[in-house]
Amino acid sequence: MSSKTETQTNKNIDFIFCSFFPVGLEDYAQFFAEYFDDFKYLKWKFPHSKDKNAYSVLETYKDGKLAKSKKLYSFSRAGTELYFLLLPFNYLIYLFQALALIFVPREKGKKVVFMGINYYCTFCGILLKKLGRVDYVIYRVMDFFPLPDSGPYRLLTKIFYQFDKFCLTRSDFLWFTTEGHILGREKYGYFDRKKVNYEMIPLGINMDKVVVATPDEKNSHAIVYCGVVNRYHLLDLVFEAVEKLKKTFPDLVFNVIGDGPDLNYYKELSNTKKLGKSVVFHGYMEENEKFYKTISENSLGIALYRDEENLMKYTEPAKVKYYLNFGIPAIISKVPQIAFELDKREVSFAVDNTIESIAGVIKKYFSDPKMRQKYRSNLLNYIKEVDVKMLLRDRFEKLENSIK
Repeated sequence: MSSKTETQTNKNIDFIFCSFFPVGLEDYAQFFAEYFDDFKYLKWKFPHSKDKNAYSVLETYKDGKLAKSKKLYSFSRAGTELYFLLLPFNYLIYLFQALALIFVPREKGKKVVFMGINYYCTFCGILLKKLGRVDYVIYRVMDFFPLPDSGPYRLLTKIFYQFDKFCLTRSDFLWFTTEGHILGREKYGYFDRKKVNYEMIPLGINMDKVVVATPDEKNSHAIVYCGVVNRYHLLDLVFEAVEKLKKTFPDLVFNVIGDGPDLNYYKELSNTKKLGKSVVFHGYMEENEKFYKTISENSLGIALYRDEENLMKYTEPAKVKYYLNFGIPAIISKVPQIAFELDKREVSFAVDNTIESIAGVIKKYFSDPKMRQKYRSNLLNYIKEVDVKMLLRDRFEKLENSIK
């Protein structure tokens, strides 16, 4: 049980959080603003972001309230072909601004802790520590990108590996998100878990945002996909499964929420298969009460990924945890490590990327009320274990004790 109250802030540590956005870590920033009486949020815009209203910013919080906000310079969005090639230039611009803005006099008697979300953000913190402006650096590992087979990005990725290795060896604390992040680095030969101390801290769930519908007959045979609508996510297999199962479950509904390059393709596929009311295309939806209601009134979520050497094999997809926010077990391809972890806990289902595997899980789950009740109970217990506020509070109380 935490000894620190929700409103009590830490006055012994100045905390700096550096992250690219959007990466779904605003819950972290909210926690830090409430937990530390002096908190700086260095938020760098992804250079490829399509959001014209988004911009890089340094936000300063005092006693839980925003005290100052300074807009930072960012490159305008480059074409997809140039995005990765221009990354080093964007990073240098971000780095110089960060060093200039945070290179300020320190308050006597206080420790300065810096958390970086990826290796470049963390590299900034390590430089600040070298310059005497930071005492401790936390490397919060959020992803791993495997090496491309060829092309200019192969060389660029090798350079990024060196940044990553530098941060892994020079940071004071290592926080991995999933086993996949370690497996990827071990596979490419620049990390050995036996030689370092690290913690495994999963992506948390904000319990304040959990929306769980009461199970009833209306949603017992409903499944949902929420995200970019493209063929990469193997939705063809789901449409095949729906076609196969709709005779057994006449009220089966597949809710597709989102927009994307293949939306018209799937609308045509639905018509070709004569799925009719068995598939509902909701399009892009703002996150409001209607959106929450639409998602929560489903029994299963869809999170399929191609089994290939790419990011998804080594990361923890946010989509999976997002479904759990609504009390919905997910059907997950046996690609990311979390598929096996949640399957073992009987919280979600790890499946092969085949119609038989996907349709088999749906049929079994729909046909067994006791199974649905069991998974729902397991899920509700699981999300309490990964409450983001609880995870962060426990870690920071341990950190405070270790740096006194």
